Amino acid sequence: MAITVGLDFGTHQTKICIENSDSPLHKTYEFYEWEEGVYAFPSIIQINKDHTLRYGNIDLDTCLVARKKKVIADPGELILPPKPIEPNIPIVEELELPSSPIHTFVTEGGISMSIPYKDLYGIGRHLLSKGEVDPIKQWKRKCRKLEAKYQKDKKNWILIGKKYGYPCPKEPNYPTKPDIIVIKKTTYDSIDSNLIATESQKKEYSKWINQCQSLTQRYNQAIAYRNQVLAQYENDMINWENECERLRRNYTSRKNLYDESLIEYPMIYRYFKQATFSAYVWDYEIKAQDLTVLYLANIFFRLEERFGTDFSIQMGIPASKATFSRLKPFASGYLIQAIRLVEDVFQNNYERFLTTPFEELLSLIPKYEYSEDLKIQYGLIILPEAYAALRSLTANSRIPRGMSIILDVGGGTTDISFFVIEDNGEPHIYHFESITKGLNFFLEYEDRHGFKSIDFSEKKELEDISREVFNRAFREFKGSIDAVIKSLIDFLHKDTISRGFMKSAFREAVQNRPVIYTGGGCYDNRMRVPIYDFSDVKYIDKRILGIPNVVNESRVTIPYSLMATAFGLSIQRLDDEIEVSKKEDLFAKYSNVNEKYSRWDAHREHGMYED
Repeated sequence: MAITVGLDFGTHQTKICIENSDSPLHKTYEFYEWEEGVYAFPSIIQINKDHTLRYGNIDLDTCLVARKKKVIADPGELILPPKPIEPNIPIVEELELPSSPIHTFVTEGGISMSIPYKDLYGIGRHLLSKGEVDPIKQWKRKCRKLEAKYQKDKKNWILIGKKYGYPCPKEPNYPTKPDIIVIKKTTYDSIDSNLIATESQKKEYSKWINQCQSLTQRYNQAIAYRNQVLAQYENDMINWENECERLRRNYTSRKNLYDESLIEYPMIYRYFKQATFSAYVWDYEIKAQDLTVLYLANIFFRLEERFGTDFSIQMGIPASKATFSRLKPFASGYLIQAIRLVEDVFQNNYERFLTTPFEELLSLIPKYEYSEDLKIQYGLIILPEAYAALRSLTANSRIPRGMSIILDVGGGTTDISFFVIEDNGEPHIYHFESITKGLNFFLEYEDRHGFKSIDFSEKKELEDISREVFNRAFREFKGSIDAVIKSLIDFLHKDTISRGFMKSAFREAVQNRPVIYTGGGCYDNRMRVPIYDFSDVKYIDKRILGIPNVVNESRVTIPYSLMATAFGLSIQRLDDEIEVSKKEDLFAKYSNVNEKYSRWDAHREHGMYED
């Protein structure tokens, strides 16, 4: 029996599509029915009161309520550092300077007068020194000043004034040169000798000035030292207050984590798939990877009950072009662990698996191991979810030729693919990426922004979220999508211009191109909006998928948008080497230097107009 199981292991629910290619010319596809009328198996694990596990649904009556979070150490009492000791602040007395020395004398009229030294000639007043004054030198200085002013005015006139019609400056009228040299001698005869400082008074005044300067210097040093002590104390207080605030915040956080770790929750686990393949915050005692292995093991028990071991598994993972090669070995290793748990540890005894306490199950999980040989041995193919959704869409040529975008909105991630449908109807991928925002981002938005714990026992739907919260979450969600698409189209726009296309050619080519939505996270039509110029919004349905030969198709009631990725995964491949071209290659063949391809080819294939 040639069976390929397309395993869409989802954050919220898991879907399976099975391709039977016993007759290669008449392949059939079957959506796995978990129970009557149920085609989506919730990605949920519950620990029962008897410590066994329940998969796929919740029963609060049988659910164990216990400590669920990682064990956090009791932070104890908050201990703050001691407050800085107030220093002995130096007391600095006001500065008092000695009085200025006074000169007392009696005038000829018999009047006693007191004059501060600073008002005496030779100390505070300028005392002309004996010397000669040369009139010729004074005449020359005046002439030089007049000449300099004339030259400056003339230069300004040449630069500016001449242009505006101002008159040219006239040459200066120089003073007449003196005929004879007159030597004028200065004298002290006109100054009262009592007002002229003696050498003794000058020394006394200088000594007083030095004393004042010394006292002022010591005073300023005392003030500076006092200010330094005060500034250091204020700085120590600020640092102490900041450190106390930091310790209080950290203590509050640790105390909250500790208190929360003591709370007993219903032992229900969701989102372990998202935590396994992304940086989703997972603070539970049981590792997300272990829950993933146990959940997958439960699926393999059911598949092997029906098909034995004669089937291959093709599973999707949320990955971008940059992360796919890193995540692929992990995904393969978890599948190998699950299969070994089923076949080697429990030897396909499903009943014993279901009745084994979870503590024992965790200890029985085989050691993680990965190699290409093991991957081939167990028939495993790992594909990016973005590629799988795209493959389902283009398998039956329901998308027009040219450039398109597909968004697979899942529970934990949104996978984006930019692709081109070529002449043979096959998609050619030029970019794919996965962002860590999906349905969970909306369902947890209010709780996470309010720092509340998520109660996994309550199931939320988009309809349960208020319009205000939805709109806030949607703005962030779409901002992340827009950032990916804008970076891509900005690059391609510049690339086409560099290759000689008109500036408007690329923008016009992508106008009204399809943006295709699929996945369980976009069932609400508010999630399906145009992305930049990709405004032809499409939603995957039964008609677009066009899946041939569906087993019991009349019974299938699940929306095909939820099954698209599983269908894409079920289409058999021989390897998981995904051909993804560089975005730089999309228009490379239309370069000006390449005459093999004409501009008409660019128009025919991509709608690139050149008129």
